[in-house]
Amino acid sequence: MVDPVNDLRRLAWQVLARTPRPVRELAALPVRRRADAELRALVPMPPAGRRLYVGPWNTAGQAWEWARAAERHLPDVAAQNLWAQRTLSQAHFRYPADHELSVLAQRGHVRRIHGERVLREATHVLHESGRPVLADFHAGSMLDDLPDLERAGIRPAVLYHGSEIRDLREHAERYPHSPFRVPESGWDDYLRTLQATVERNRADLAQWQRRGLPVLVSTPDLLDAVPGATLLPLVVDVDRFEAAGRRSAVVPLERERPVVLHAPSNPRLKGTEAVEEVMEDMQRAGLVEYRRLRGVPHEEMAAFVADADVVVDQVVLGNPGVLLTESLAAGRLVVAHLSAAVRACWPEEPLVVEADPDSLREVLQDVLARRTTYQAMAARGPAWARAHHDGRRSAEVLGQWLDTGDG
Repeated sequence: MVDPVNDLRRLAWQVLARTPRPVRELAALPVRRRADAELRALVPMPPAGRRLYVGPWNTAGQAWEWARAAERHLPDVAAQNLWAQRTLSQAHFRYPADHELSVLAQRGHVRRIHGERVLREATHVLHESGRPVLADFHAGSMLDDLPDLERAGIRPAVLYHGSEIRDLREHAERYPHSPFRVPESGWDDYLRTLQATVERNRADLAQWQRRGLPVLVSTPDLLDAVPGATLLPLVVDVDRFEAAGRRSAVVPLERERPVVLHAPSNPRLKGTEAVEEVMEDMQRAGLVEYRRLRGVPHEEMAAFVADADVVVDQVVLGNPGVLLTESLAAGRLVVAHLSAAVRACWPEEPLVVEADPDSLREVLQDVLARRTTYQAMAARGPAWARAHHDGRRSAEVLGQWLDTGDG
């Protein structure tokens, strides 16, 4: 949706950029003062022997969750995370963050105020998606931070979430229903831009790995995409989602027409077109009630999930995301496409019903026909989510890095 206020701000900056430099600097002075005030207001790192800084994107709220997991489960550790807003119109799903930097704040003296504070306070830095944490958060590279981090004695690692490092051609070869199985001659701007981002990040990663620096990934499918990486499990608020599931009047699959929920963060990468073709047919036949969520703040997701019987996560990409794990924690039945290699990465089989675009209809028909079996499966979800994604396993991985001399 168009935001008139943001459009006016953008236009004002464009006009200002065309004025003579002395006029431009004078006109920008009040903005820079406000920006610098926002930078100086960031809360200092608490005292501890090991002090971890994670940023700058807080994708799906995971940077904040990893910071909390490290503090809860590791001795003598303090942690903070950064969310740096990318654009004025960027959707904000209200994931919590220790530090939030607006687009306005990033017009200030970011390196001098924020970057110097990180260099004074942190002992370890985790770069999300190959981006820097000291300044130039969106156009820069983690490699830009390295000289300053090394001088300060700070140990760095990099963490990748998915589409920023997953090569489209390789994924298309591995996954029969990959959303990237399109002849390269037919790629649109989105796919070309995505592949260009991957290639840039892979070039940076090659330099990073030549230096022997640690590499983490957040989902098991990325272990194939990033050889030599270590899995840092996703963390979800199991208590909150399990409590929401228990408070709900909905017992999965007891309703005559079960509610099937789909909440794609990126419809193209979740196979939403195929999901909706099946779901809308089944809804017209009176078999299910289909709900698709868009733009829901994260704080409200637990209630929406708990009001569903079944959650269809994704059917083409092969990776287990945050919503999948939250839905298990809420005791809902989860349907998604996970390859055999991905499933084998967990110590025990994930309680996820396998489906792809070709099998989704048949799978859901089986769910309706054998409700008791699938109810029992859904009931085991909270314990599975707690065992693997409540932060303890993630803290173990982070602790191995924090305890070593890597970097």
